[in-house]
This record gives sequence, C-alpha cells and structure tokens, in this order.
Amino acid sequence: MPRWLSQVLPVESRNSRYFARRFGFMDLFEKEEDSPYLQGLGPEPLGNAFNAEEMAERFRGKKAPMKAALLDQRVVAGLGNIYVSEALHRAHILPTVQAGRLVLKSGKPSSRLELLADGVRTVLIEAIEAGGSTLRDFRATDGSSGYFQHRFAVYDREGEPCPTPGCRGVVKRIVQSGRSTFYCPVCQH
Repeated sequence: MPRWLSQVLPVESRNSRYFARRFGFMDLFEKEEDSPYLQGLGPEPLGNAFNAEEMAERFRGKKAPMKAALLDQRVVAGLGNIYVSEALHRAHILPTVQAGRLVLKSGKPSSRLELLADGVRTVLIEAIEAGGSTLRDFRATDGSSGYFQHRFAVYDREGEPCPTPGCRGVVKRIVQSGRSTFYCPVCQH
C-alpha cells in the first residue's frame, strides 16, 4: 500500500476507493439523510442547485471575506483552498472583499458574482479533467499524480507575474483564517 494511504474502502465493483487526507474523517451511513454531517451543507458546486442566485441568497448581508465565505461548507459544499483562490482570480475578485458586497440591494447577484459562480464550476471541471492537484500527498486511485497544479494562475505562485493578459501585477500571498491565500492585487478588486 502507498505510504500516504489512510483508509481503503473496497466496493462491490472490486475497485478500491482511497482516503488519504489527514484532516478529514470517514463514516458510513445507510442513507444520506441519516448522516448528521450532511445536514446544513450548502449546494454542491457542480450540482444543479449551485448558481449565482443561490450564492447571492447565501452571501446577502455577510461581512465575512469572500475567501472565508466560499470555504464555509454551509455556504458551498466541498470547495477547498486551492480552488477558491483560483476561482476568485478568474472572477477578478479580491479574497478580502466582504461577500455581501457582491449582492445587489435587490438581493440579486452582481455581474461579478455571476462570474464567480461560473469560475467555481470551470475551475472544478478543469481540475477534475486534469486528475486533481498533486502538491504533496494527493494521488489518484491508481497512484498517479494530478496535473492541475501546472495550470495554477495564482495558487502557490507568490512573487510571480500575474498570468492575466495585460496585467502587470505580481501574485501576493496573505494568510486568512490560518490558510494561505494567493491573489493578484492589480486585476482582482
């Protein structure tokens, strides 16, 4: 077994599922409704319930920074640090802006929030197609590395030029809620 492996879950199809993350846990339930952990989760970002209108409803009045709001599993389920930084960059949104500021007074999403909803989906789809992001210990079920880290625009690129065409910014790193955040102070506002 690979040294990074924490859990193997054999399934009927004889394929195995690997669980390597150290800050997670695994629990099994007969039905989704039986799990107390799934109650109150926000929409799955690749599901039909995830869109700019849903985000506007969840962000309305929120004073939390956008990065923290997106990492809040009650707001959007399953988004992680890397993909939030990348999606915010694509939408040209600063990670420090208050989430509620992207909701119009009418309660509708701003055009920037619509860009963010699209950016979240696009980043996740591209990451899945690339096999994920291998930084230290992530591996696919066959042990192979992911390749999305080669397409990062800002994540883990502190001090490098922003890849946005025409932007002369340099990627910065800050710490928010104990997590590294990467962004371009020129094209993200």
